[in-house]
This record gives sequence, C-alpha cells and structure tokens, in this order.
Amino acid sequence: MISSELELANIDARHWRNGWQLLAPPRVLIKPRWALVIVDGGPDKVIKVIVAGDSAKGSLDPAAHPLLGLSTKQLEAYAKQLGVGAVIVVERSLIKQVSAEIEGALKFDLDGVGQSLAAWRVLKKHAGTGVWMEPPLLDLLPAPAFDPIQRTFDLLIPDRSALVAYVIEDDKSRVHTSIIAVKEDGDITRVAQHRAIADLVSEPTLARDWNAGYKRVLDAVEERFAKPSIALFLERATLMKILTGPTDQLARELNAKHVVIDPAPAWLLGLLGGAAVAAMAGRAGRALAAMLPQGTRERAKGLVHRAQDAMKESGAHPFALLGFDPIELWSRLKHYYRE
Repeated sequence: MISSELELANIDARHWRNGWQLLAPPRVLIKPRWALVIVDGGPDKVIKVIVAGDSAKGSLDPAAHPLLGLSTKQLEAYAKQLGVGAVIVVERSLIKQVSAEIEGALKFDLDGVGQSLAAWRVLKKHAGTGVWMEPPLLDLLPAPAFDPIQRTFDLLIPDRSALVAYVIEDDKSRVHTSIIAVKEDGDITRVAQHRAIADLVSEPTLARDWNAGYKRVLDAVEERFAKPSIALFLERATLMKILTGPTDQLARELNAKHVVIDPAPAWLLGLLGGAAVAAMAGRAGRALAAMLPQGTRERAKGLVHRAQDAMKESGAHPFALLGFDPIELWSRLKHYYRE
C-alpha cells in the first residue's frame, strides 16, 4: 500500500503542517499532551504516571494522582485532572507479554501500514483486560488484516493514477493544504504537494477562483505525475462541516457546488448518491413513521438492514472486502472533531 521506496518531494512545510492539523481532532491540538499510566493489579495501585507531548511534565508522583477507576467517564475525568488529551492505562504484568506478541506479529514484508495494523490487533485483543484508553479508540477502531485493505485499495484506485486533494483557505487567499499521491503496482510510490506544479499553476490565482481553475491543476498533475483517478477540491470551512455534520453533509455541499470531486469514480458516485437518497428517506421516513403502527415500523427497519447486509455480502458495496463500513465508523468518531 505504501512503497518501501516512497519518494517524497516538493513538500511545502505550511501545507504539510496544515494537513496534519486537519486530520487531528481539535482536543488533540488544544491538549497535545498524553499520559501513560502503569498499574499493578488494578486502578487502585498506580505505580507510574508519565505525561508526554508538548511542554510535558514527565514523570509525576503516583500518590498525588490516584486513578479512581477504568470506566470511560472515570478516565475522561482523569485526563482533565492531568490536563492531557488522552490517557493510556497498562497493567504492568501485561507489558512484557504485549511486547512479545507484537514482535511476533511483525513481518519484514509488511509496510508501515501492515505493521501498524498488526500491533493494533495485539493491543485490541487486550482491550479492557490489561489495556485501557481514553478516548476509547481500542473499542472504536477496528483491526482488519492488511490483505483486505490492500485488496480494497486495489479495487477502488487504479494503478498508474494520481490521487489529488486541495483544501483552500476560506478567504481564498491561498491553498491551505494539498496532496498529490501516485499509485503504481499496488503501492503509493510518490507523494508531493502543490509546490511540484506551482510553476504551471499559480497558487494565489488558483485560490481566488478554484472552482474555475481546478482543471488546470488536473492537467498539471497529469503532465508531471499521472492522470488523476480521483481529485477533491473544497474550502476549509466546508471540510469542517463535512467532518462534523450529518452523514449527508457531503452530498449537500456537492449539490451546493461547495465541493468539487472531479474525476469521481463510479463507486464514489454510488456512495454519494446513496447518502443523498438515505438522507431524503430519513427525513421523509420520520414523518411517515409517526403515522404507522409500531409493528409496521419495526418490520420496515428490518427490511432496510437486510437490504444493506445483502448489498455488502454480494460484493456490490465498495467496502465489502474490509469487513467494516468506514462511513459508519466515521459516524462514531466524528464527535471528537467538534470543537
């Protein structure tokens, strides 16, 4: 998925920094520190508290920072007490075992994504029995094998094509962040940013009228890298609405021409169309449901779920190979991105 010989070139420090900030939940940016807590036999026996991250305090006195429990609410309160954005609690007796299991799961032929997934599967196996987290990512994030992810990537993104994404500043003064990635032989082999084509497409000129100028970006990317198979252009405020809004927000922004996806593969158009239809059905359905008997409502709900399951099992759904639906997963994660 990511080549061991990945070429990074024409990276813009501002674009790169802005891109990572868009990916990180606001709470992480506000409180970039995190805490590692080692317990010995339960939450009432804290033997080590280490705070790491920006302006970290280092090791703290365990006696002065007792851990009252391991529930989500208790860990959330503990994070606030320590002034950190995340807390990881680990049982001391498990540390050696987890290290050995992760070491045994790693393979030399796996890329960084595959190795991260292998380590995550080990940690997830011990969630709630020796490892606890706040936010509860071990409970929320799946741990798929590498092969289904690679097969899905190959199915949805053709080889010898480019992936392009541009986020424009809200005042249209310049590009907020950009990414150009090339896929070859199943792997991302080259990654660059707008700087790679700045001599062909002026950044300020593009930002001022990006709806009209984005096609020049596509032509420049094809000339310098490869023909784009999917390209996304939008403004920062629009992106934040999509990240934190309802499931049909992207479809709404597309209809309002606040987002351009061009080219857009058929599988993506299908998903977007499904989201728009589902949103309309949801709004109309709630009005109609109030007029129906409870039993009829339950039968209708069951039909919808069975239809969705049949689509995934038949392979018609673009994410059928993954074993989980990224859109449904995002619906459970997006509240962490609300400021």
